[in-house]
Amino acid sequence: MQKGAMKRMGCIAVVLLALMILCLGCASSAGKASGLEGHWVDVNGKTTLDIFGDQCTVTYGDWSKTFQFRIQTSGDSTYLVNPDKNLHDFGMMTEIHVRDDGSLEASEIVFDTDPHRYRFVREDRLAKELEIQDLSKDAPKTIESKEIQQFSLVFRNYGGSYGLPPEWQSGHYSWEIEQRDGTYRMSFRIMGDSYIVMDFNQEVSAEYVAGLAQLLEAQGVIQYNGYYKKNNVHRPGYSLYVKYASKELLHVHADGDAAKSCVFDLVPLLEYAAKQPLPKRP
Repeated sequence: MQKGAMKRMGCIAVVLLALMILCLGCASSAGKASGLEGHWVDVNGKTTLDIFGDQCTVTYGDWSKTFQFRIQTSGDSTYLVNPDKNLHDFGMMTEIHVRDDGSLEASEIVFDTDPHRYRFVREDRLAKELEIQDLSKDAPKTIESKEIQQFSLVFRNYGGSYGLPPEWQSGHYSWEIEQRDGTYRMSFRIMGDSYIVMDFNQEVSAEYVAGLAQLLEAQGVIQYNGYYKKNNVHRPGYSLYVKYASKELLHVHADGDAAKSCVFDLVPLLEYAAKQPLPKRP
């Protein structure tokens, strides 16, 4: 009898402990949810969120829908998720990630194109998010070396960005040159939303790379060494990185709205890239 009673008491204790953990978890989730209540605006667009209790109202233009959500944690990350698996998480948005900087982030649910990136902040933070930050570093404005060991130019062309003529199609551009074992290899790739526009990967001559170094000097790109400006708008930036044989570095970078224009002229650089027998563009 005594053993049976102890066994029952043990089972009861386990059940009570489980209920306690569940209640603590619910209380913790409720606390996190209450800290998110209020009006949120998208830094990258016109969508808004209004969160009250366990309800999240998503509004875009004339469209508005209220969703129920629950708090879900994974490791150190916290998410708002829709418990109704028959619906998209939140309209055209995925689960909403609660970031450490106080913002809420989600991705658009689309295929075969770049998804919209949602970044929600409190309305009184919007101006700060849009403000261009100058994170430039003091870097040498002259380069003694004439020999490039590594070159990288990355940017996004939105159909004529940076003054590019129509023959340069829209897409993500990546131009890389690297010296290995005394030879240079160059890759030049243009990626569309879901397809490859161009993919070049071949050895190039030392004379060709030397000509690129001369062009960078003639264009005065080195005067922008250390340049870096950005804001928190999700817009692909541009980046130019060059490493010389002398270990000198050239780095010019911009992100977000700061990348709407480029401080150096991209057109002559692409014209120089085209001196290689690049594949014909469709």
